Amino acid sequence: MMKKPLSAAILALLLLASPTLAADAASAQVMPVLEMKPGTMTVMERFAPIYYADGGETTGSVYYAGTATAADNIIYTRPLERLYSFTFHPGVPEKLYYANANEFNIYLTAETGSGWSAESVVFTHTTYVRDLAFAWDQNGNFGLYFSEATGAGGDGRIYRVDGAAATPIYTVKLADVGGFWAGDFAFDYEGNLYLSSGNRVPASIYKVATGTGAVTKIFESTEGSIAGLVYRGGRLYYADWRQNIYRLDLSSMTSTLYYTNPARQWLSDVGFKERRDAAGSRPTAGTYTRFSTMPMAPMQKVLMPS
Repeated sequence: MMKKPLSAAILALLLLASPTLAADAASAQVMPVLEMKPGTMTVMERFAPIYYADGGETTGSVYYAGTATAADNIIYTRPLERLYSFTFHPGVPEKLYYANANEFNIYLTAETGSGWSAESVVFTHTTYVRDLAFAWDQNGNFGLYFSEATGAGGDGRIYRVDGAAATPIYTVKLADVGGFWAGDFAFDYEGNLYLSSGNRVPASIYKVATGTGAVTKIFESTEGSIAGLVYRGGRLYYADWRQNIYRLDLSSMTSTLYYTNPARQWLSDVGFKERRDAAGSRPTAGTYTRFSTMPMAPMQKVLMPS
């Protein structure tokens, strides 16, 4: 049988008989409530190991940064030539895809039990491949995406690799992005597309809304460039074409220094190595209705900063 709750009179007698209980009850009346604010959560959040490329190296590598202050480790080095952009396969993260922004090829290598497999070409474009990203489309189809761009020389494009062909999915009009785009892009989990201006200052990030194709400048930095970027859990992580990686919180539009290494030259791209094929964590390519075919200016090589 369920017992009845104590009456107010009985509770009062208990409090008089037990000073400790009375003191606890009194303190409970004034105990402040701990409110978890965004800043508190940021302090508690652990550093997520991040990977990056250094476009300034004549023989390019992908590096691993395990903490915000520890020295990095090289995980892979090309046999020859630079490495500007890279992406890990989100379903098989042992596979590493990469490109030299002044070559036409997309390359693949994979971790094996005895090291890395030999470099192989998985796709050859008709001009320079600037940046890479994996994503699912609105129908649940998975694919590899890449960009071509000429800086200020003309509108750029983003393509999906379809076997031996490349299907254009979006044209980046220079008029929408301040007159300059170096080819860096990223998808979030809802299908929105993000474009960064590249190796120029002031630098900007633009958001292309899925469904409408509306382009909005969401962030600007006068401190440095914004090169390769990646989306993860409500934030954008980007390289500044110098020695730093920043994290941009998209809810507050606050950018904070995430990692720095003065030993590096020109950090050109960033990425995470993890399975990201579960629902709710998939990079997704949306539908951008403003796509149009436009003549392209002659392709130009990436100009290195002095």
